[in-house]
Amino acid sequence: MMNMFDGRKIRNEILDDLKIRVASFQQKPVLAVIWIGEDFATARYIESKERAAEKIGVHFDLFKYPTEVTQEEVEKKILELNQNQSVDGIMIQIPIPEYLNLNDLIKQIDPAKDVDGLNFCRGGICNFRPPVTISIMEAIKRSGINYKESKIAIIGKGFLVGSPLARMLESENADIRIADEETPYLATITSDADIVISATGTANLIKPDMVKNGVVLIDAGTTEVGGELRGDIDINCYRKASFYTPVPGGIGPMTVAMLFANLVKSAETRQA
Repeated sequence: MMNMFDGRKIRNEILDDLKIRVASFQQKPVLAVIWIGEDFATARYIESKERAAEKIGVHFDLFKYPTEVTQEEVEKKILELNQNQSVDGIMIQIPIPEYLNLNDLIKQIDPAKDVDGLNFCRGGICNFRPPVTISIMEAIKRSGINYKESKIAIIGKGFLVGSPLARMLESENADIRIADEETPYLATITSDADIVISATGTANLIKPDMVKNGVVLIDAGTTEVGGELRGDIDINCYRKASFYTPVPGGIGPMTVAMLFANLVKSAETRQA
């Protein structure tokens, strides 16, 4: 019954296509990444992006700052990158130290270079949608379900996933219900949903008795438990699903590919 979404396989297919497109450019696309602090998990994300950049022939320009960096210093760097004609994409690796104002930093990024879609996340003008939301939409489309005629439960109201995804689906008149891990009687939201999308970072939040047979399960939550990555959706839910995205190996790998798809699109526009 169940059909698993292989995010790694699809990521590699997308990156192979991007490599062909990049090879035709007169100049290599440039992704500028701002990383603040020493978070270990962040280092792994940076490394995965750097490997993908190398694979497709993109220049990866990393600007590493200590935790004590000032707001003014980071904003100055963003403005420099905005004005640098060789830079096609700018992103701030999240999370950042709490003393910095993330919203103000995001506002400084040129919407035409905001390949991580952070301005869209905050409700501002942006040329690109966040890679994780594009990945979720791609997974839903590959499930074969007509999401515009489906009941959709979004669990998670976060800045990076839940909120921007809800806006994207609402713009297409999808029937959505939004909750989070604190919502009382969460099963009343999920039990009759045709599509359940969870992005809370709460391991095994969604249990088998909370979903119906034939459900499409999209897991965009990741938590480390005992040295292993776990998703929001208990793996025992998979046997009831018609389609599901695993953790690890589902939405995560796709997100990196979609970031570079945005970057290549930016470069194509700028080099046209």
